[in-house]
Amino acid sequence: MFSKLRKAVHKSSNLEDAWRVIYRNGKSSNSEDVRQAIERFSEDPAGNLRSIQSRLSRGTFDFGKARGAPILKRDGKGKPTGKIRPIVIASLEARIVQRAILNVLVEIPALKPFANTPFSFGGLRRVRNRDETTGDDLSAVPAAIKAVLDEIGRGARWIAAADITGFFTKIPKSTVAGIIRDAIKDDDLMALLEDAISVELANLSELQKFRDQFPIEDIGVAQGNSLSPLLGNILLAAFDKAMNEGDCRCIRYIDDFIILAPTKKAANARLKKAKGLLEEFDMELAPEKSSREAHEVSKSFEFLGIEISPGFVRPAKRARIKFLASIDTQLNASKTAITGLRHGHKLDPKLALIATLKRIDGMIDGWGKHYWFCNDRQLFRAVDEKVRSAIGAYLGAYSDTRNRLPEGNEHLPLGLTALGEMERSPFAYPKLSSSVST
Repeated sequence: MFSKLRKAVHKSSNLEDAWRVIYRNGKSSNSEDVRQAIERFSEDPAGNLRSIQSRLSRGTFDFGKARGAPILKRDGKGKPTGKIRPIVIASLEARIVQRAILNVLVEIPALKPFANTPFSFGGLRRVRNRDETTGDDLSAVPAAIKAVLDEIGRGARWIAAADITGFFTKIPKSTVAGIIRDAIKDDDLMALLEDAISVELANLSELQKFRDQFPIEDIGVAQGNSLSPLLGNILLAAFDKAMNEGDCRCIRYIDDFIILAPTKKAANARLKKAKGLLEEFDMELAPEKSSREAHEVSKSFEFLGIEISPGFVRPAKRARIKFLASIDTQLNASKTAITGLRHGHKLDPKLALIATLKRIDGMIDGWGKHYWFCNDRQLFRAVDEKVRSAIGAYLGAYSDTRNRLPEGNEHLPLGLTALGEMERSPFAYPKLSSSVST
């Protein structure tokens, strides 16, 4: 019924691979709805994937309507800019199929150059660099940072960083789809792809003044769609090539890029060239996030949330502040809930002491692993100390509340199950008959 490429999308192994990626990304999502959808799907992933496969094979799969989420952008100091990042949240099933389509597209020979470009690192989860010291394969942010360090090692002494404003909202779907159509020459897969990148929002009326910023027409693709980074790579293929000619390098991570050059003049000229190239797509640089002119590598600079300075690679200050604030938020919510026990309030088990400390331990572990390639051990020790201080204050509040609780209730802040309070359906011991002979 369908072409070989189209059938490859709903192949069991491909859908399973797509689900693993969506699961890995979704379980740590900031959206409660996304996390709950992941949990529900996880109850029977094999059965749910078979259902998707069945509908795809019959041609009845429906991507459905997505939901628009206007995320407020903030400046370098964390203050709202009044602008938004228009995130499109599709259903979990739709995201799995979008990822499955991407898996097929990036293996097509004519499209591989767009997926495996040595200068673009974001969103495709393919190996882009290799650590020469350890031999480990690198991808995403670590690969991009390693590429920057490699260029510094090769003699780059000046850098200029930039951010493309509203990148995804400027990508023309029909133009990029036309390039893909010419490359794959497969009407079946193209029909599915076009459905996968079209955007219909269920909550359009609720978005008010931001509704025009969402990609519901031909111009713009959904930020949040697994296919969007590939579409961006296809559109900016000529940009990446032109920006990496000669003795300059331009490392791009979706809409962020950094220019590395041997001289200030060369770096500034390449930054000017970038502005001209992007004008062809009606794109421009975000002034609050882009360098006005090049500066020396010997001075500290940031790229992709990483601070790089002579001898050090570490999480940027804003990332550290955000992490510590998230720890405080968890501790304060738990402290407030535990204190409420003194006034007769019921404690949410998720906010009990043991559950809270376990959750914070997971946050610490996840944050540390995210920055596994950073080398400033003293900075991580300083963050550890601040976390321990916050936990110490929290435990002090717990101890105070525990001492004020009525006798017999001291266990409540811990969140431990009380055996004596569990519901039971006990057996009754039979009454002995008086006629039983001895």
